[in-house]
Amino acid sequence: MPIAGSEIVKILPGKRPCKDCGFPTCFAFAMKLASGGTTVDKCPYLSEETKAKLLDLLAPPIKLVTIGSGENAVKIGNEEVIYRHEKTFVHSPGIALLISDKEDKAKIEGKIKKLKELQFPWVGVNLEADLLALHFESGDKNKFLDLVKRVYDSTNLGVVLISEDMDALFAARGIYADRHPLIYPITKGNIDKAIPKIKENLTPVGLRGGNVEELVPLTTKLKDAGVEELVLDPGSKNLLDAIRDQAFIRKAALKQGFKPLGYPTVAFPCFMARDGLKEMLIGSAFINKWASIIVFSDFDQYSLLPLLVQRLNIYTDPRFPMAV
Repeated sequence: MPIAGSEIVKILPGKRPCKDCGFPTCFAFAMKLASGGTTVDKCPYLSEETKAKLLDLLAPPIKLVTIGSGENAVKIGNEEVIYRHEKTFVHSPGIALLISDKEDKAKIEGKIKKLKELQFPWVGVNLEADLLALHFESGDKNKFLDLVKRVYDSTNLGVVLISEDMDALFAARGIYADRHPLIYPITKGNIDKAIPKIKENLTPVGLRGGNVEELVPLTTKLKDAGVEELVLDPGSKNLLDAIRDQAFIRKAALKQGFKPLGYPTVAFPCFMARDGLKEMLIGSAFINKWASIIVFSDFDQYSLLPLLVQRLNIYTDPRFPMAV
């Protein structure tokens, strides 16, 4: 929950109105700070400890996470409201295309090409999918790493690396480390083994729980270890449970200020449906209901474009009309 200016002023040094911050009083500075109109470093009398405390209090309830690098970086999180009309949504969900290492070379190359080519000019913007999700499914570590290398050499897009095998996961992370990949899944069963490897080269980490409650000790343990960029998967098995879990996480972070759940989420329609149309419908629901990354097994221009337009409509700032 956003902190009020009346609470911020209690933390300030309380000196006489020196105006060194550029505002007539400490209260005016606090109010502007609460609304995002100035920064903590404008007050020259704040200790480093107080600055750190204020920055923590002022940070959006849902942590910012960046996947990918450069112009292909996908930013998720930093959200402040449950419903768009309350203010605006900040970062639209990343749409990812799944590639399994069990797929043949032609299909893999076709998917990479598809993601590069499926772009749609629309009301002054270019609509496109954002990410690739590389899945270790074959049981052959070398085959998975070959896939990772092939994708690395073929495109600069950000990736989600998916592997239950920790050795394969971190070997793949080593190939992609300079492009800030998301590694997934870290669970209660592997977290203790994974933490030292995660800290060797910090990139975003996807956590999977058996339910929402199971995520709390995982995020706490990683935060205590200095790992900040986390993405949550509550392990929902069907759409009804998934929407319930997404809503619970969002409201816990934004309404209750519960920081262990203050992270963006990932959803996998690709694993929830085998029928293409049903998968798209599930993905559409996740665009509406707060998932920050949505992974599809496949799509074409006819299924992708409606999702991209839906995403654009929901994640356009309602305070500023769209203009060409």
